Amino acid sequence: MKEIENKLTRRKVGLAFGGGGAKSFAHIGVVNVLKENNIPIDFLATCSSGSMMGALIANEVPNIAIRKKFSETLKRVSWFKPTISKKAIFSQRNIQSIVVDLCGDINIEDLKIPMNIITTNLNTGTLKAFDSGNLKDAVTASSAFPGIYKPVKIGEDYYVDGGLLDSIPADICREFVGNDGIVISISLDGHLSRKIDRINIFSMMYRAIYIPLINNREKTIHENSDVIIKVFNHQEFNFRNWREIFRFYSIARTDEFIKLGEEAAREHLDEIKRLLGIERDKAS
Repeated sequence: MKEIENKLTRRKVGLAFGGGGAKSFAHIGVVNVLKENNIPIDFLATCSSGSMMGALIANEVPNIAIRKKFSETLKRVSWFKPTISKKAIFSQRNIQSIVVDLCGDINIEDLKIPMNIITTNLNTGTLKAFDSGNLKDAVTASSAFPGIYKPVKIGEDYYVDGGLLDSIPADICREFVGNDGIVISISLDGHLSRKIDRINIFSMMYRAIYIPLINNREKTIHENSDVIIKVFNHQEFNFRNWREIFRFYSIARTDEFIKLGEEAAREHLDEIKRLLGIERDKAS
């Protein structure tokens, strides 16, 4: 009876996952620590590569199955297989096959944890949060950075990476859990390096793209989050280490990212428990 009462009266917990390519394995590390400490997860709002990890987490796929699947798939040539298309450079067939193999070809509303997948509607230029419809298609669309991956047609419109408009969707989490709920945002950004070794076309394009994105996401997460977990805050964010997002093919790297997520989550564990009143309940 007390367990049922706690479920009805406790604060809802929503997680907001940002993108970051292979660094999104850190989300798994954060969730590992929450589960170990019986922290409930009521909702996920995810974007970009965070949507792929979010889908696996929302369907409660065991870590061992995730690692096994990626170890089978993780080859540099398969992850960066060129596509014969004027719309993109690389194919997303690996992302689609991983989601289907581990979750099935299911709809978002069939997941075990409610989830919103954030995309950008290329036709209207507006944000679209998918809470229903085909899981594989929504995850692929959310991860489709323009020019790298081709847009995904869903219905009559085309959709691309949600990170263009809302890269860490803490605001979507807030809408779901309400003002009384707890929003935990997981950021995979480092801090922007003040040092510019040399000015070239790549460094300028990198900064031109990411400076507005970083500022927009910081505003969103600070206005809507109760806890902000910055997994890579110890790293400088520059074009050189930005390439780490492509390390899907490295088991050692992905294991390291999971471990970093676990370490960052433990640093905030007391804060999260305090918000849930767990310490107070034990004391009483």
